[in-house]
Amino acid sequence: MAEEEAARKGECPCGCELFGNITNQRHVRGCSCKRCMGARNRRKGLTKQRTARKALGVKPSNKFGDANEENWQDSLFANEVKAGKQIQPAVTAWLRIEAQVLSNQSDYGSLRKPTRAVLMPDGWSDGLVMVKLSVWAELIAPALAAYYDQS
Repeated sequence: MAEEEAARKGECPCGCELFGNITNQRHVRGCSCKRCMGARNRRKGLTKQRTARKALGVKPSNKFGDANEENWQDSLFANEVKAGKQIQPAVTAWLRIEAQVLSNQSDYGSLRKPTRAVLMPDGWSDGLVMVKLSVWAELIAPALAAYYDQS
């Protein structure tokens, strides 16, 4: 067993100077070469898309599930899921908004309602609405289902 583990250890062949267990792609875990970073980014994005689809209650396009949001069977919305550093400004804004809402609620007699942010950019006559996925699953999705079942 120790000989097998020793045979799997070594320097990463791409030249990133990492030493450790060589994976089946012949790279060390945590390798920073373009190929390994791209694979990690893709895997992370698909995982976030799958999580979002399940939380929104959208049916997959096939029996094995579907992470890619372009293939979701959602009759009401076209979907786009973003993950990683590119959305950090929006998350920071949301955290500020949520903190402000929570600080303005009284501790006594408060209903502790969920936070909804309405964003109204300059030059727009329309706005954007932000809520957490848990709020969507608990309040909005059942309301949409009830509304469209009545029609």
